[in-house]
Amino acid sequence: MRLVPVLLYHAVTARPPPGLERFTVAPRHFADHLRVLRDAGRVGLTVSQLAACLRNGSVLPELPVVVTFDDGYADFLDAAERLGIAGLPATLYMTTGQIGAAPMLTRRQLQSLGGSVEVGAHSRTHPRLDELAPGRLRDEVQGSKADLEDLLQQPTRSFAYPHGDHDRQVRQTVVDAGFDSAAAVKNAFSHDRDDPFAIARITVTAGTTAERIGQLLQGRGAPAAWARERRRTRAYRSYRRVRRRLRREVR
Repeated sequence: MRLVPVLLYHAVTARPPPGLERFTVAPRHFADHLRVLRDAGRVGLTVSQLAACLRNGSVLPELPVVVTFDDGYADFLDAAERLGIAGLPATLYMTTGQIGAAPMLTRRQLQSLGGSVEVGAHSRTHPRLDELAPGRLRDEVQGSKADLEDLLQQPTRSFAYPHGDHDRQVRQTVVDAGFDSAAAVKNAFSHDRDDPFAIARITVTAGTTAERIGQLLQGRGAPAAWARERRRTRAYRSYRRVRRRLRREVR
């Protein structure tokens, strides 16, 4: 099994957006992360490039790594520049209903991103997709794809599940929408037998050190992605649905 660290960032800034403090990496720490990736001789892939290997059975590079960003904060512009200098591509998953809202990327900024950045869809409003009725689910998935394709005038190939939440219906909706891949979370290593529509990622937080990144590059510190949904994931989904129903009844 060839392990693939797929790193999940949100924001890289010295001034975290409100409520995102835990998932905001300081620029100096991000620079340390990139130094570790560069010194390790890692070959950067986009999610679509990884997914193509998974679908086609192609041989992965010897030392692959994938760097992803969720949501689409404006500070991604600086992060993308730093990644480019390090010779690493990135996959950015944009919540399309937030384009242009502070502190998110604007339409013009998205259009200005270079070819080393793959832009994927992250729904329109960032809901928990596995809690939605079918019509709303299709709008979030298909609509975000249409939004980006209209804006960027190119196909949008990859999708990321908001909060990582998905079930069989959500996965099938993404497939039916015409995406080639989808990113989950799992906080586990992807690998050469991973599901291209539930690619495992490892969340990078404010407390993630360069030493932790180095550990992950050595294949340590996280499990390999599992094939079937875990029992605790199903249990948590059931809990969320009961809680949501109770809130509606109280209202």
